[in-house]
Amino acid sequence: MRILVTGGAGFIGSHYVRTMLSGGYPGYEDAAVTVLDHLTYAGNLANLAPVSASPRLTFVQGDIADPALVRAGEEMEHRDALGVEAGLIGRAVAVAARDHFQMCRRR
Repeated sequence: MRILVTGGAGFIGSHYVRTMLSGGYPGYEDAAVTVLDHLTYAGNLANLAPVSASPRLTFVQGDIADPALVRAGEEMEHRDALGVEAGLIGRAVAVAARDHFQMCRRR
């Protein structure tokens, strides 16, 4: 199982990642976890320190709103699951939805 966690260096996301890599979720003991985090005000690599040596953890610093980053790179390919813990993603989705709605109204 390969899991991508956005915002995984934040308070809630890092708890999820630490629990996952520590065997806290039955059935996911061998899951490989990729954390994608922009490390803004809430993301902090120190939150992942307890599991940073795990060979099952990959960290990618970047913005989920960067399509080139999300599409490229072996770390992002072929994920079986996605955990969205990024706090700002709600705002990004709301803006994208608003822009899409406006575009459709103009047609």
